[in-house]
Amino acid sequence: MINKLLKLIKSIHVISHLPIYVFNKDFHLEHLFVADRVQVLPYDFTQCCCSEPSSNFLFSGILDEAFITYSSSDTILIIGPFTTSHLTNAMIRNRVQAYTEDSSLQKLLSQYLELLPYFSLGDVRDFLVHLNFLFNGNPECPYSEDLHLQVTKNNFLLRQEKLKERDWRAFQPDYYTYRYEEQILALVQNGNTEQLREGLAELSNSVIPDNAETPLRSEKNYTIIILEKLSSLALQAGQDISDVYRLRNFYIRLLEEKEKLIDVLYVRDCAIIHFTELMHHFSNKDFSSLVKSVMQHIGLNLYTVLKVSDISKSFYVSEATLSSRFKKETGISVIEYIHKRKISEAKLMLRAGLSPSEVAITLCYYDYAHFSHTFKKITGVTPKAFQLHPQKLYPNFLPSAGPEAEHD
Repeated sequence: MINKLLKLIKSIHVISHLPIYVFNKDFHLEHLFVADRVQVLPYDFTQCCCSEPSSNFLFSGILDEAFITYSSSDTILIIGPFTTSHLTNAMIRNRVQAYTEDSSLQKLLSQYLELLPYFSLGDVRDFLVHLNFLFNGNPECPYSEDLHLQVTKNNFLLRQEKLKERDWRAFQPDYYTYRYEEQILALVQNGNTEQLREGLAELSNSVIPDNAETPLRSEKNYTIIILEKLSSLALQAGQDISDVYRLRNFYIRLLEEKEKLIDVLYVRDCAIIHFTELMHHFSNKDFSSLVKSVMQHIGLNLYTVLKVSDISKSFYVSEATLSSRFKKETGISVIEYIHKRKISEAKLMLRAGLSPSEVAITLCYYDYAHFSHTFKKITGVTPKAFQLHPQKLYPNFLPSAGPEAEHD
């Protein structure tokens, strides 16, 4: 292998901290780059990659950890292990126990999983783009052409399905589904739970989801679609991005735990009501798109130093214009809104067991005195007093609906 290319491969290892196996075309290991921070297992990669390495860009290990594989001419790379999501202690325990009952081996494998770095699937695509450029000078994803070919095939299959179902009865479910979802979203957007209850009683609920492996899976899939549409509606209304995603993900997790159809329906209806209550705080407020965007920007950056001057630059308006419009529409200044949002977040962190000083640092307050003064000004008590005797507890099974839901 060219020495220059080997140096570039090593640089990927240094930047990503991921082990990299370098094989020749006969699948003999020529180089291995590995650091102490990530452990490796003695895998026989020939079982995973020798059949068709050029098209198998991602594969899993015995514990569902991920590996990237890339081949070009006489070189085959395997990069990993890593995980595509953060592994909780419970997830690690379940994976290890499912693989072996040997307690000593369980301990070893648990340590292995605990040290795994995690990268999103989007990061995997970027890895492949980088490798493709490194080896072939092509800054495209190596499976880009396959994607376009697959879309062409999918279009053909879709047309075939449409021809088979060319019957007036085939289009009725689509019509009812569209009307049902349209009316549900209108009720949720209104933010009135009483009207929602009356509306649900009047709606035709004859929606039959597309078949999956089982009726349970079909209903779960359809509920996830509803959750996505509810989330999109809330975001368009100006709801806090983090709160909306937290709420959506909470119900998806709850949904996947259910094993009965009636429980799936229960979760779906709970989510619809919950999003309606969330929208209630915005339904009667005609905020401009600027103010909605600023609110969402603040919500996404609570753990940074937030200045009105920086926010105004981000939205290409003067500080005076931003301050004036925000105060006119919300009734409070931008700074007041920032502090209310930060203190709302601080309450959650204090309830989670973080010390007041840790909370002050995490939320980027100038010092603890500043944080404590602001906290007491808004809540009426000091952070320490709140942590010892919280005046109001959020329901422990639902995420917070945002600062407007609190009344300190």
